[in-house]
Amino acid sequence: MIVIFEKEYLQELYVAGKASDPKHWYQPKVVSKYLKVINLMKQVDNVQGLAKYGSLHYEKLRGDKEGLSSVRVDRKYRIEFE
Repeated sequence: MIVIFEKEYLQELYVAGKASDPKHWYQPKVVSKYLKVINLMKQVDNVQGLAKYGSLHYEKLRGDKEGLSSVRVDRKYRIEFE
């Protein structure tokens, strides 16, 4: 998959491991898991590749987020993508 970050702080988290804005600081464990999920997303060819990893809880979103999909970073955080 091709990963393009919509928000600048998300790209900072991926590249530097932390965001410059204190509003977007996260615990090191969350950042570590975020990096693992993004790296996995880069490795798979398509969303069906993500679906085979049960721990990610891949799902297509409905309602006002129709057209988006998501995978879980941990119990509190998810990554939404097209």
